[in-house]
Amino acid sequence: MIGMLLLAFAACRKSPETIGNNLISDSDYIGVFHTDTVEIECHSYKDSVSTKNVSYALLGSMKDPVFGNSEAGFYTQFRLSLAGQSFGTAPILDSLVLQLSIGNYYGDTNVMQTVHVYELMDTLSGSSPYYNHSTVECSPIDHANGYQFRPHPRTTKHVVGSDTVNHAIIRIPLSAVLGEYLMNLDSTAYTQPDYFKNAFQGLYVTCDPVSQPGAITSISLTDNTYTLLQLYYHNEATPEKAMRYDYYVTSSDVYFNHIDHDYTQGSPDFVDQLINGHDEMGQQTVYVQTMGGVRTHILMPNIEHWSDTLEGSYIVINEAKLILPASEMLSDSLFRLPSNFILLGFNADSTTFLLPDYYEGSGYFGGTYNSTEKAVVFRISEYMQNIITGKRENHGLSFGINGAGYSAQRMVVNGPQSMEDNKMRLEVTYSIVSE
Repeated sequence: MIGMLLLAFAACRKSPETIGNNLISDSDYIGVFHTDTVEIECHSYKDSVSTKNVSYALLGSMKDPVFGNSEAGFYTQFRLSLAGQSFGTAPILDSLVLQLSIGNYYGDTNVMQTVHVYELMDTLSGSSPYYNHSTVECSPIDHANGYQFRPHPRTTKHVVGSDTVNHAIIRIPLSAVLGEYLMNLDSTAYTQPDYFKNAFQGLYVTCDPVSQPGAITSISLTDNTYTLLQLYYHNEATPEKAMRYDYYVTSSDVYFNHIDHDYTQGSPDFVDQLINGHDEMGQQTVYVQTMGGVRTHILMPNIEHWSDTLEGSYIVINEAKLILPASEMLSDSLFRLPSNFILLGFNADSTTFLLPDYYEGSGYFGGTYNSTEKAVVFRISEYMQNIITGKRENHGLSFGINGAGYSAQRMVVNGPQSMEDNKMRLEVTYSIVSE
């Protein structure tokens, strides 16, 4: 097998560089070889990721013809905007509104979303990692009462009362029950942040599944200019004077994304591979998705044996490029392709590590979608060299999308035996040198 592999390499031999040829004898000449037929085995698998205090909170529901249904929401604490707040004598609640700053979106924002907001019944822990599947006990009362909205990510002027908000926002009216509870808390709750968090442990905000494509919106939760829990009130003595008190979220508070995936609603090939365990389907097509969704395992099963038949010589990897093409047959304009990807190595215990090539910088390592090649390209030359020389065991690679805990993105990738012309492949340029 190895001998046949090396013969195949020899058949692909390229003309070496001519600069400096006169400085070495023919017997010392180093041949340069190239191959793009390295065996690859791959399959997709379910991911899990910590979503605690990530860059964006996620909110919304999406129905994907390939990946099935995904619903995203978030748990969060709130803190006082001003300590020592007093609502005065006989305060009267006007309204309570949760205003959310939109950072980005993914999918079809024209589809109506139904939102629910529940009060937390347990304290969020600063020492817990919190994953995409983590939950916290909540009250069964929906303080949003199934409020419906369409996110308007491109609308940067919203009239709110007598004010104009120059930013894309979502405003969710909440129940008077919750507003009155906040307004009537014991005065000590408003003296220190920790006292307030004990009295009001936070909210869980989520959306119902949609029957159309839908969208998931990225929320800038710590944008204290636009993301606020706003309590509007007045006093009996001065009913004409409208007042407002704000609660907000900072990076010192605890918040995390919770995502529910129903992959049984995905395409038959996707379900067969991810749910039914038919890993061999990955040779045709593999999948990657954020939100603690899907990653792909990639293995080149024979590279640790490449030098086995070379007596007195060894292989030097000049360049190894892993090329991961996007499927054109399964592309969807609603679900735009991600820009940045990640490639990690697997240890024997299924933990992962950063590849040595990563430390050469993104300009060398790669990981950005190339619209010309319609593929993601990674250089893994040093990683391969370490496998060949026995410095590292060969347990394969983990391919995914950057921002797995705080963005909604996905991509369908052609496998090494895809029906499409642009297939997954490893292109290797190498030399055989004497010891």
